[in-house]
Amino acid sequence: MKRRVGRYTKHETTELLKMFEEGYSIYKICRNLNRSQKSIRNNLIRLGKMEGEITPRRYVVEGKDVIIEDENYFFEYFKYFSIFSLLIFTMLVNPLLNPVEILMDYIYHIYWFIMS
Repeated sequence: MKRRVGRYTKHETTELLKMFEEGYSIYKICRNLNRSQKSIRNNLIRLGKMEGEITPRRYVVEGKDVIIEDENYFFEYFKYFSIFSLLIFTMLVNPLLNPVEILMDYIYHIYWFIMS
C-alpha cells in the first residue's frame, strides 16, 4: 500500500497523539497511520511531544513581496530583426549570396551536365 503524503487530518493527528500517549513506538505508529517515520517524528516535534529538530528545515520568508526583474525583450527582438533584414536585403541585391539561389544553380548545372 502506498504511503500517505500531505497534511495530517484531524483524525490522524488525534490517532497519532493517542498512540504516542499509549507508548507505541514511532515504527508502530507509522505502520498504523501509513506514514513515514520521518513524518511521524516531525509531526510529534511540531506538536511539542518530542524534542528535536524538524527536518528538512523550513525557512519562512518575511515579506510576501515578489520581485520580478524588469526584462524588456524589445532590444533582443530588434537586434534579430535588424540582422534578418540585412541578410534579406543582401540576398536581394546580390542573388549569388542567396543560399537557395546557389543550391538551385548547382542543381541546374548538374541537370544539364547529365542531360548533355
